[in-house]
Amino acid sequence: MLSSFKVHNFRSIQKLHLNLSFAEKRAPTGYQDSDTLFFLEPKKKVRLVPTLALFGSNASGKSNVLMALRVFADCALIGIQGQFHPDKLNNRGNPTCFAAAFSINGQDYRFELEYNRQTILKEQLKIDGKEIYRIDTADRHFKGLSSIAYPEERLQEIHRVECCTPQKEQTATFLSIIGKRYQGLHAGITALCEYLMERFVVLNDNSIHLSRGVNALAAVLANEHEPEPLKSAFEQITALLESLDIHISRMSMDRTRVMLEHDRKNSQEYLEAPPEFYNRITSVEKEGENIVLNADSIRSFHQDAEGNEVEFDFTTEESSGTRIVAGLLGIFLSVLKTGGIVIVDELDRSLHPLLLIELVRLFKEKRYNGNNAQLIFTVHNTEILDVDMLRVSEVGIVRKTQQDGTELVRLSDFEGVSNLASFRELYLNGQFAGIPFPYI
Repeated sequence: MLSSFKVHNFRSIQKLHLNLSFAEKRAPTGYQDSDTLFFLEPKKKVRLVPTLALFGSNASGKSNVLMALRVFADCALIGIQGQFHPDKLNNRGNPTCFAAAFSINGQDYRFELEYNRQTILKEQLKIDGKEIYRIDTADRHFKGLSSIAYPEERLQEIHRVECCTPQKEQTATFLSIIGKRYQGLHAGITALCEYLMERFVVLNDNSIHLSRGVNALAAVLANEHEPEPLKSAFEQITALLESLDIHISRMSMDRTRVMLEHDRKNSQEYLEAPPEFYNRITSVEKEGENIVLNADSIRSFHQDAEGNEVEFDFTTEESSGTRIVAGLLGIFLSVLKTGGIVIVDELDRSLHPLLLIELVRLFKEKRYNGNNAQLIFTVHNTEILDVDMLRVSEVGIVRKTQQDGTELVRLSDFEGVSNLASFRELYLNGQFAGIPFPYI
């Protein structure tokens, strides 16, 4: 679970703190017997919110907050090449800094990264307050990681050879090298890398092809030893989709797979698929050294006025809202099963407010969210604020000023705002700022 995320000097953000703590002083009365999930409790005396909705006017920087989360994960797992996006309006030559705190398997993680266009200036990992390693331009400390098999001298060599360029500029994180290539060296590093790779999902928008959602859920079910994970994933998604009152009686999917085999004579090349197949691709997967192209034929069925079943091409004949919901359901169900986090920009785009509410409800009800999954999303539709579902810790207001850039505050930061208040009315009246004042 993500408990906090701090950003310095990224796009419109000069300094921002994304706080996911449950900020209420007391737990709601009867919370243990309620069907609603008011907070997540990864360990005693630690409470985090299952959802966080970010509101704000256009160009306030909401998307930049989510983009910072994606770039942080990419930097941590891959490296900093092409990932330096400083605040152009207040650029004083400062580096970009990320600091993320997680709760994974009952342990508290804090990972910090500071970098500029050329090199990583600082990288540090702490677990339960203990420093595992720290790397900066002045020195490198591996005391918390060293062992008889891997003394500090060997770790220094791994850093120099595998993380740095010949010019001695560090471009790959030490976390990614140890977590991927030396998985037995430290269980905590491996756990953090696996969380970021498998359970940390950032979607630039809510338009996800159903095939991608099916693949995500099927991968989770395969790890649970489901005998037919693809079939089971599609059935789970469509069963939930049919319950949302969008007039689909049933669905079917047929998949054609073409494997692009790795060309052993040229490590960068793959053998070609038939040219006519490329126009039909709906998803791409990696299978060992090979790439698999999937072409899915998805059909939806409706009842006509006489009660007869009519077949539709799901991709071309269903509404964009229906297709968006279907794709998101697969991603959401996979995250709910693994206890991960999904981050979605413009979750409400092309969705009816009631469908938006039901998607968020998946993370707010105990019957669906039994594994401490989280959802962070940007949204403009304020009707969700009228529903007795989001609490003061779960609504953030994003605003931007010329001097301070993008800022984020939660309703729990405002004095006197309680869960009994009408969030929507107060927000639209400008009580929390974060709204436009248009005039034509």
